[in-house]
Amino acid sequence: MLKKNKELCPICNESIQKKGIKNFNLNETTVTDSRVTKNGSMIRRRRVCVCGSGYRFTTYERIYRPELTVIKRNGQIIPFNKERIFQSVRIALNGCVDQEKKTEQISNEVNEKIQDFGKDSVPTKTIGEYILKALKEKDKMGYVRFYGVFKKVTDPKEYKRIVDTLH
Repeated sequence: MLKKNKELCPICNESIQKKGIKNFNLNETTVTDSRVTKNGSMIRRRRVCVCGSGYRFTTYERIYRPELTVIKRNGQIIPFNKERIFQSVRIALNGCVDQEKKTEQISNEVNEKIQDFGKDSVPTKTIGEYILKALKEKDKMGYVRFYGVFKKVTDPKEYKRIVDTLH
């Protein structure tokens, strides 16, 4: 564990009093290089220590997103859980070819859309529509299964109509 010493720079352990620096502040360091990480979730910055030692170090900045909530049909608000989307898609794709790969791909795509929704709360109807759209493009049988549960279909004629629209 690092000890806090007001006389030494926390980055390079040089004496900061000799350099005339009262307090160390990371925002006062010099940024030499800044780039987005491969997956685009963070910014990587190369910095040079302010105490004059020339010591280089790296910081990572991550975007803070407030915790998402889901508004259910009955008005109840619950925390967003991406595992529930994964389970729903997995059930819809049960027994299909490349089930695990498709499930992972579709649930990640839907989660991305929800994160980019731009609001702190997402209605379950919107989540269901995202899942339906992704399933319709990637697996027709999964689409029919999910549609039946999501739209609460009870009439066999309604299922026939759904299947007919896919052709």
